[in-house]
Amino acid sequence: MKKSTIHFWKTPALLATLGLGLVFSSCEDDTDPPMIPEEETVVDIAANSPDFTTLTAAVNEAGLTETLSQTGPFTVFAPTDGAFNDFLAANNLTADELLADPDLASILTYHVIGGSVVADQVSPGAVTPLNDIPFYVSEDPDGNLWINGNTQVIDTDIMADNGIIHVLDYVITPPTQNIAEIAIESTEAAEPEFTQLVAALLRADLAGSVSGDMMDDLTVFAPTDAAFEDLYAALGVSGVDEIPVETLTDVLLYHVVPARAFSQDLRDGASLPTLLEGEELTVNLADLEINESGLIAEALNIHATNGVIHAIDQVLLPPSDESSARITLANEGASAYLIESIDGEGASGELDTENTGIELTEGLRYTFVNNGGANHPLDFRNADGDILLAEDGTEGTFEDDADVNFAVDGSSISFTLTAELAAVIATYNCTVHSVMEGAITIAD
Repeated sequence: MKKSTIHFWKTPALLATLGLGLVFSSCEDDTDPPMIPEEETVVDIAANSPDFTTLTAAVNEAGLTETLSQTGPFTVFAPTDGAFNDFLAANNLTADELLADPDLASILTYHVIGGSVVADQVSPGAVTPLNDIPFYVSEDPDGNLWINGNTQVIDTDIMADNGIIHVLDYVITPPTQNIAEIAIESTEAAEPEFTQLVAALLRADLAGSVSGDMMDDLTVFAPTDAAFEDLYAALGVSGVDEIPVETLTDVLLYHVVPARAFSQDLRDGASLPTLLEGEELTVNLADLEINESGLIAEALNIHATNGVIHAIDQVLLPPSDESSARITLANEGASAYLIESIDGEGASGELDTENTGIELTEGLRYTFVNNGGANHPLDFRNADGDILLAEDGTEGTFEDDADVNFAVDGSSISFTLTAELAAVIATYNCTVHSVMEGAITIAD
């Protein structure tokens, strides 16, 4: 981490007495009174340093000079001129525009704590400055202190008579949008991002869960659009609308940690609890990964009012206690179904073979993706041809069985193969074309 060299010009202390044999007049009233050192406030230290010219100008312009010259004590987190230059460039501002900002006083008081806090007393967590909007301190694995995930404390414990100064390499500002608002705004950017994440949150009715305020503390590991596209390809679907809502909800909850964890707070090998009950994520700092998904270095620590966002390059899939398989079907005209793929455990069948038999395992949950669409609705029947489960509006005898938990979501048909269902299921069929039929057997 970089270390700025800060120059300070301080008022000298009492001069030492040089020489012991001085000549005194006979009049004691001529003795000079002792010198009283002038107080040096945090404002004086900044004003007398060549490294804080912008900060000093801003404090004067905001009318805070008198306030910060009082007894205090104050702890000031002071951005250098270089820090201000970087901030202005990143926000396409000039120094004059910053000084004319009506919120200038609030920006500056966001950098000041009431009380005297030396570096050894600064600990990770929320800190409430003079403007009453909390900022967040993190300590990285090397012991460096950071604020809001993007600003490093580069020098500490510069003592004034009315407080302490710690030096920053950037200007800190409070977030103004929550996680949902940041994601939605990203979808409307010149180079859109998080469009699929927003679509998934809306489909699962979870947007409200990430729309809180400062009272919430969340960390969202946010898959990019490319990450979602990779998932769709692996599942053989075209988008979130073809993923069962129940599955999508679990996946999204698995990406949210109920704590405000900046990248500097992460520790190698740590387990992070998620909003998906009982499930955790694993941190791999050596490879900059969460589980098997890579953290995107240039898109970390996106600070929101209710937490922080880290972009990742893969969708995180939670482990399942219930083994399952996903079977994707295509069709050969109106004459046959074909199995395009089988993903997961507990199912087998020959791929790309007309009306091939499928072996399933009792007790597992299955999802059939019917790429034949509405022209070839899928159903499951017993040996007598009675429909047990059906994709279209046909009533199947097991569709209301809570243990089967039958669900149709777009082209996806999901069910749990209970013992009762396994005892009678015999075929998978096209409801419209009787020749599209394949046998189902149950594994021993």
